[in-house]
Amino acid sequence: MCLESKFIIYIFEKQKFTIMKKQLAIVLFSGLLLSCGNEVEEDVPQMEEVVMDQETSGRVEKVQNVFQTLPSPLETASIFQHAGANYNAELLNPIANVDNYSTNTQKAINFGVYGADLSYANIFEQTQETMFYMNCTKKLSDALGVSSAFDAATMERLEENINNKDSLMIIINDAFWLADAFLKENGQDNLSALIVTGGWIEGLYIGTKTIDKENPDEGLMLKIADQKFSLDNLVQLLATYDNEEVKQLASKLNNLKAIYDKISEEESETTVEETDGVTTIGGGSSLSYDKETIIEITNEIEKIRNEIIQ
Repeated sequence: MCLESKFIIYIFEKQKFTIMKKQLAIVLFSGLLLSCGNEVEEDVPQMEEVVMDQETSGRVEKVQNVFQTLPSPLETASIFQHAGANYNAELLNPIANVDNYSTNTQKAINFGVYGADLSYANIFEQTQETMFYMNCTKKLSDALGVSSAFDAATMERLEENINNKDSLMIIINDAFWLADAFLKENGQDNLSALIVTGGWIEGLYIGTKTIDKENPDEGLMLKIADQKFSLDNLVQLLATYDNEEVKQLASKLNNLKAIYDKISEEESETTVEETDGVTTIGGGSSLSYDKETIIEITNEIEKIRNEIIQ
């Protein structure tokens, strides 16, 4: 899976974590290899065509729906800055935890988590911690059998671009998509779903931890509320897997969904106004929520996140 952790996160990530379009896995797979100097190892499988069955096609659509509602890294940084938030390393999953994950489920989920943390450190131009979290993601990618996602060439490119956060984000995202493609190609797309979920959880967690519970920023509350749509699609995605570990994670998210269901979507009449030759369109759909619901979401996602990083 990708990050999540398309991952991304994540921090509310599109982990550019952009959307998987038709045969996106092939494009990113070949694109990353070409950008690494056109050197393709003999044991790397060549994917010339992807034939998706109905179930896989449905999963791809759900993944698309998840990440279409996630703001870009640039948007995320803008939200944090507007809310007066500063970089806080204490919010991230400690790098020492990387050695605690023994099962593939733990490795996959936290591969997504660390991917979100990596993006967060990169957005705030924390060079040293960006390198630390690169190493964590590499270690877990190796453990999951997707070493090529963070191979020597990719790590070299990451180091060369360590002071260019935009280039770095693109390389990171490509690496996660490559990992996603390998897992799917080898019939391990349940791990892919776990990585996406881990990245999404970490992204939402970081976002909620920046909120002032006494005087929450309206823009940040709206972005948190917007995750209602991502969560709906994420729950639907996990429901397509007949896997006990995936079901356990889905159960946690269903508890969060019960809170998000308190947020209602309201439709208002569309209005069109023209002032000095500028046309403004208003109305449409909007979300209705109160501060208490956002705080409840904040508490629940913290509980879930702390459970998955143990």
